[in-house]
Amino acid sequence: MNTQVLQPPQLSNGRLLLLGVSSVILCISFIMSVFAPFPLALAVILYGRTKGFLVGLMGLVASFAFAAFLYRDLTLFGFYFCVLLFGLSIAEIVLRGVHPIKGLVIFGLGFIALVSVALTLTIRSTNLSTEQFIVQQIEKSSDKIAEQKKIIEQSEEKDSVNVLQLLDRPDLLAKEVMQSFPSYFFIGVFIMLWFNMFLVLKSRRLLLSANDYPFSERVLLNFKVPFAFVLILVAGLVLAVWGQDFGASFENWGLTIIKCLGIFYFFQGFGVFSDLLSFLGIMGFFRTLIVMVVIFLANYLIAAAGLFDNWFDFRKYFVKKNIE
Repeated sequence: MNTQVLQPPQLSNGRLLLLGVSSVILCISFIMSVFAPFPLALAVILYGRTKGFLVGLMGLVASFAFAAFLYRDLTLFGFYFCVLLFGLSIAEIVLRGVHPIKGLVIFGLGFIALVSVALTLTIRSTNLSTEQFIVQQIEKSSDKIAEQKKIIEQSEEKDSVNVLQLLDRPDLLAKEVMQSFPSYFFIGVFIMLWFNMFLVLKSRRLLLSANDYPFSERVLLNFKVPFAFVLILVAGLVLAVWGQDFGASFENWGLTIIKCLGIFYFFQGFGVFSDLLSFLGIMGFFRTLIVMVVIFLANYLIAAAGLFDNWFDFRKYFVKKNIE
């Protein structure tokens, strides 16, 4: 019996360029921008560090052109720089054979710490408080906020009135940013890292199956939060519920702890949910549709499943019994 060994795809320069263009398009698309690092990481893995880095630089130049001449705002350029950094880092984790979870946690926390230090130094250099600095940035973006207000005024959403009132008060908006930004930034960083690493590991296994790799995407699906972190979560819950008695900042810290730990429990719960779908035999497009709906509409339930998996070990129930 002849066994056919899969070989890597033809590595043409056209496909390399397509990967770079895809990263820029994904970055511009906003909704799909979370997947923008994937083509860059794949380019480095398939074509090598030099070619992958060069195509990333080309994407950086293209993003700068779009940001400066089309959007007249360098936000896109800054975001693509982060995308390039994420893609290169994910590729290095894979190429060096580092455990994916260990690599993601170390890089993610390091990136967050680096950005936090940079923001702190930037704010201190202006001799303004954090709230005053944010208000200043909001006032500089008054034209864009006015455009958003017009769009919100035409919408029929229930919360549109509250959003409009918030946009009319830069001081309140600044406080909302100070309360929400740390947790959303933390969550965004690790969501982007996890999903792109998952795609890279799966693609590497499919495209380079002839090689022996120690890790696959199953490593991420078997993600498990150490049980000791439950104590930190409990502390966050206590602060969120009773922290107001000691000051508003304590309550906000509690909510931030819950949200930041919640993303890790979400990853654990997502692995359990994926195994449940496999146990039920749900595959193909219908499986993808269910996953997308659950992620957007019931992500808190996935995180709760990940939390309680520490006690109940749900996977032990996903075993099909042989009926004789």
